[in-house]
Amino acid sequence: MDILLVEARYQRAVFSGDEDVAVRDFQLRYGDRWQQLWEASSGAAEEDVKAAEDHAAELVELVSSRIDDLETASLYAKYGRNFSVEQELRLGMELLGRSQAVDALLRWGLVMHFSDEVVSTPPYLARLILELMQSGGAQVADLWSELEAHSRDPALMALFEGLLTGELDEDLHRTFYGPAPGELRIGRAAVYKADVGLVINPAYSPEEVLDVLLQLKKRRADALARALSLHGEYEFSSEYRCGAHYISLDGSAEKSGLVVLCPWLSYSRRLWKRARNIVLVVEGQRPPEMRPMRHGVIFVKGGEAEVVKPQTPSKLFDYIIDILYSAGFYVLEGEESAVF
Repeated sequence: MDILLVEARYQRAVFSGDEDVAVRDFQLRYGDRWQQLWEASSGAAEEDVKAAEDHAAELVELVSSRIDDLETASLYAKYGRNFSVEQELRLGMELLGRSQAVDALLRWGLVMHFSDEVVSTPPYLARLILELMQSGGAQVADLWSELEAHSRDPALMALFEGLLTGELDEDLHRTFYGPAPGELRIGRAAVYKADVGLVINPAYSPEEVLDVLLQLKKRRADALARALSLHGEYEFSSEYRCGAHYISLDGSAEKSGLVVLCPWLSYSRRLWKRARNIVLVVEGQRPPEMRPMRHGVIFVKGGEAEVVKPQTPSKLFDYIIDILYSAGFYVLEGEESAVF
């Protein structure tokens, strides 16, 4: 029995796609013998899948003998195997510090193509995967450090948050920050490409990454709340993903509402469903072409505040502007500016 032929016939039996993709796997795995094994595996069928299952122990031994980088194999087994789309796997392994890993995985036979885009570990290697998961040390990025290094880039963080939550509103993002880029990278925490999507470091879940992002955002929002010194009840809202200052000046609806403090602004369905009396305070500079919206917007940077008045006059908004003046902000309202 030629165990290489068992392996080769298995892939030919399960593969569905462009022949050139499978040929490249053969070239990586078998070197000078690839064409011989390609021809010998022609006509592979369901019985060859069963044959591979029957010879799982020998196939595990074969693949194990090829592995010359146990740490990369271990990282794949622990984290990377959650990806099945090749481009996502390449990006995911890159985030784990193994940019050339996929070609090595294909060469070892630890993964193979099942279609043009799908790569995965053959089921007969289940025991090997379990062994690899128990070996080697994890090399993972420190999420706090990776995200904090980019937290002063509001456009990047707003886009990242929108992608993480699945609530990205491209029109809103364009209004506040310009067109969304086709690619972004957050150190070793995540990478986004328009033709692939968002890929998170596979050592972490999207929920873990979002939690750290919101911790950073809360710290910035809390500092902004202290700088504004507004009266009323303040909290960082996990629903709105921004600071929330609840204000009631005289108990009337006109002078009661919500001041939302956002170090960066990303769409939140729960926030934007609120009907009235919202004032948005966003860190950064006012976009040059920004027009009035339903809600008033105040852009704060350092000791300056740039104002975009709401479409409908708001006593709550006027009150917040007065607070800015009294707090010593340099306030820009349209073409006018004043220092108090």
